[in-house]
Amino acid sequence: MTQPESTITPPEEKTTRRWGDTLWLAGISASLMIVLLPFSSYIASLPFIQEEWGMSNAQAALVFSSYLVGYALSSLILVPFTDRLPAGRVLLASIVVIAVSNVLFPLLAQDMWSGSLLRAVAGAGHVGAYIPGIQLVSRKFEGSRRGSAVGIFVAAGYAGTTISYVFMGQLLNVTESWRTAYLITALVGLLGIALALIVTRIDGARSAETTKSEGRASGRLNVGILKERSMALIILVYALHTAELYLARLWLPLLLGATLVQSGWEPLEATALATTLAGFMFMTGIVAVIMGGTFSDYLGRTLGGGLIFSLSGACSFIVGWLVGVPPPFLIALGFVYGFVTAADSAIYSTAITELSPKGLIGSTQAVQSFIGFTIGAAAPIAAGWILDLVDTSAAWGLAFSFNGLLAVAGVLSLIWLRRMPQAARMAAGKR
Repeated sequence: MTQPESTITPPEEKTTRRWGDTLWLAGISASLMIVLLPFSSYIASLPFIQEEWGMSNAQAALVFSSYLVGYALSSLILVPFTDRLPAGRVLLASIVVIAVSNVLFPLLAQDMWSGSLLRAVAGAGHVGAYIPGIQLVSRKFEGSRRGSAVGIFVAAGYAGTTISYVFMGQLLNVTESWRTAYLITALVGLLGIALALIVTRIDGARSAETTKSEGRASGRLNVGILKERSMALIILVYALHTAELYLARLWLPLLLGATLVQSGWEPLEATALATTLAGFMFMTGIVAVIMGGTFSDYLGRTLGGGLIFSLSGACSFIVGWLVGVPPPFLIALGFVYGFVTAADSAIYSTAITELSPKGLIGSTQAVQSFIGFTIGAAAPIAAGWILDLVDTSAAWGLAFSFNGLLAVAGVLSLIWLRRMPQAARMAAGKR
């Protein structure tokens, strides 16, 4: 039977819609990247801030960690509201919170407590922009392009948090004042508000219609999702990925520094070079998350994630034992390591939106963020405990082998998930 003409979408309209969706994705991704530019400004400014505020190393770390605390706690409170309110409104409000708190930091922060408060507020805004953003992208790009689209959005977050380190370093050389440099970076971040306003207005009608069709939930956290085994498994895999990523980000620069020192470098020069190299290694994650998301669109979430997890686990089991070898070997493997530890980020974020019960995606992502960041914060501490306990050259190998065990657990969890019937909801049936 011939389909009625009124129900056929002309090719020109399809092309126009596709280009419109692409521009929308570019806009929402750019808004996240720009507003996150000051993320590493505190790290780049830390020597100056620590001296000005008279902080110990532990106090300086507390100011930094307050961002992650704000992120984790906000995920339990704010994200569930996306089950009741349009995700676009939550994203826009959260981007405003991030931008304003970043501007206020160089203007008002005077000590550890005021700095920690403003950083925590920025962290709370971060989760309110990131998670609803994934929801919006996932809804707009249904089917075969979903993983790629979510990968681009996640990559924008990586770009904002890594490019900011280089950007801030250049500004410090020009301004010779951490407050001025920090403020310039934060003011650039205000452009993210304008972009977010545009993209949320464009998507407003569709978001409202989606919310209406799915029904309104209570807006309260529902941890009952963990009773569903497939959901518990994908959240566990995300947590293991987060733990692996943060352990590598904390300890890989120090491993590189130790290797350079053993090769005859002065400690100060070794630390500077190791930090720079590690920064470029982790910046490969910008491309990696896009490629990983696209990879999972073709192979499926569990197979794509499992292959990437296997590669990162293999790197973990090797990298810590290269302390005594010539540095070029460790540097080369470090670039591979930085790439594969980030490559599966978009895969699990996408899979969670596909497996989430109807009307509970906010609660699902809240639990995902809280568990992921809690375990992600604990893993580097566990590795540090290994380094303290084992006072030999084998300490680095054992610490990173622990990271390899996390990857093994992730692969086994993905294999388990793949065998469940619910897995057919992922990647258009490719599991």
